[in-house]
Amino acid sequence: MRKIILAGTVFASVAAFTGCSNITMLRIAELKQVEVHVDSLKADLAAKQEAVQQEQKNQNDLLRLIRADMQVRFEELSQKFSTLENSISESKFKLSQIEKKTSDIQEQWKAKATADSTDIAKKNAQVEKIFQIAYGDYMAGRYDLAANGFLDVMNQFPNAEQTDEATYWYAECAFGKKENDKAETLFSDYLRKYREGKKVGASLYKLGLVFESKKQSEKRKMVWQKLISGYPDSPEAVMAKERLGK
Repeated sequence: MRKIILAGTVFASVAAFTGCSNITMLRIAELKQVEVHVDSLKADLAAKQEAVQQEQKNQNDLLRLIRADMQVRFEELSQKFSTLENSISESKFKLSQIEKKTSDIQEQWKAKATADSTDIAKKNAQVEKIFQIAYGDYMAGRYDLAANGFLDVMNQFPNAEQTDEATYWYAECAFGKKENDKAETLFSDYLRKYREGKKVGASLYKLGLVFESKKQSEKRKMVWQKLISGYPDSPEAVMAKERLGK
């Protein structure tokens, strides 16, 4: 009986050991598979870490290149700004010099204009004085002296305002001395030279009187008709009408 029980026990023990061995083998196999999977994951993770590190290195290299390029660009811009500032400073200096020269020129022009104005005023005063002396001589009947004074104005100051009237009164001097041929020439010269002059009406009237003195009635009539048609409201036109009526 005891043998039978012992045999059973041994059989059960062998069976239990055999079962445990199989389970252990399975567990070992599973562990190996897990280890292989873990190793694969580690290898994959290492590869990805290496890739990430390489990417970081590439990014860092790119960032360094960008920074270096930006530094170069900043230096170029700084140089350009410095050049531009120098150019602006130089332009400002040149502009200030131009403004100074312009101011100097303007001051010179003002001084010249003032001097010219003073000279013109003196010249006008001189011309007016000569003219008034000559006119005084004419009114006093000193026709030769008056003629010389009016001639001085005409010759020395051809562009003066008084030259218009001086030319007329020079002809009047000849008329006053009854030099009819000379007076005719001088009044005719005045009318040719001063078509819009101050003494056109008076010259036409006096020229008609010259023709009247020379018994040239047709010329007198022609001249006075021109006076009447051209200057109908002038006192000379009124006198010409009266003398033509007579």
